[in-house]
Amino acid sequence: MIRFGSMALEAWHLALIVAGLTAAVWVIWGFTVRVQGTWARVDEGLKVGQTEHICLVQFGPFVRGRRLVPGGFQELTGLLRGRTIWITRRDHGEELIVNQGFPRELVGEIDGSVTAKMKLTLSADGRAIFGSFTPQKIEFTHRPPAITRRVFLEPSFRRYRLVSREIQDPDLAPAKPKKRPLRRTV
Repeated sequence: MIRFGSMALEAWHLALIVAGLTAAVWVIWGFTVRVQGTWARVDEGLKVGQTEHICLVQFGPFVRGRRLVPGGFQELTGLLRGRTIWITRRDHGEELIVNQGFPRELVGEIDGSVTAKMKLTLSADGRAIFGSFTPQKIEFTHRPPAITRRVFLEPSFRRYRLVSREIQDPDLAPAKPKKRPLRRTV
C-alpha cells in the first residue's frame, strides 16, 4: 500500500494505473504512425495486367479500409501495434461471392464473415507495407448447399506501395456519363 496524503493506493490500484497508461501510450503512438492512404499491390503474385488497390483510413491505432471489386467490396478492419497492422478481411456482395464459385444459397453465410487475415508491417520510410496474407478456404457441398468446413491456408507474401495519402480507388474507374442528345429549339 502506498499513501499520498489521505489517499491510499493498493496493488490493484497501481495495476489499473499502469494498464491505463499503457493503453494511453498505445493510442498516442497510433497517431504518430501513418498508414492512411491508397496502397497498390506490387508483389510477384499478381497476374500480368492485374491491379489491386486497398484504401485505408485510420484513427490512431484503429484502421479500416475497403477494396472495391466487381460485384461488391472487401472490408478491412484492423489494429496498429507498433509499425505492424493486424487486419481481417470480410467479403460483401452477392455477385462477388457467386463469382468466387459459391452457390447463391450460401451467400448469406459468407457475406460479412472473415475470409482472410493480413499482418502487414510499415517500412522505415513509410512508403510500403509488406507481410503475410492468410486466406480462408471454405469447403461446401452442392446438394444441399451447406458449408462443411472453414480452415485458414498457409500464408503468402504481400507487398503494397503507397500511391497516395488521399483515398482513391483506381481499380474501378468511375462510370462515364451518358451523352445526352442535343435538343434543338427553333
